[in-house]
Amino acid sequence: MRKLWRCIQTHKRAAVLLLVYWLATLAVTVITWNGGIPGPVVGLLFTTPLIAGALVGRWRTATPERAACSGNRTRGGMLAGALSGGITILVTPGGVGALVINWIQEGRIHNWEEGLGFIILFVVIGALFGLAGGVLAIILNRMARIRMKGRL
Repeated sequence: MRKLWRCIQTHKRAAVLLLVYWLATLAVTVITWNGGIPGPVVGLLFTTPLIAGALVGRWRTATPERAACSGNRTRGGMLAGALSGGITILVTPGGVGALVINWIQEGRIHNWEEGLGFIILFVVIGALFGLAGGVLAIILNRMARIRMKGRL
């Protein structure tokens, strides 16, 4: 977690752009809400963990001060993806946050098991998409290095 926070502090502009993108996907979710989230919008929500994983994988490249291992980059991508997936399901309409608000207002919990299932699902799928993003960053970094060696 500490490494992820350092990455975000180091790359503030990219982190803010990711935050704006995430907020835009949440706005699309609210706009298209019709008793549920449409399938294409659910797919759009899962692009955020993919992008977050790719960014963290890219940010953790080797520098002159330290070497970067692939495991560090993919684990960071998985963490970023899991966090973005979990936070997304907390704040989306009909998500776990809506269940908590409903519980506070009515004093009863409706479909608590379903909400817990959704948060676990979003965290796991977010981690998988974050892993894919981290691996994508590693592949693109290696391709760029090969291309640079060919020019020298």
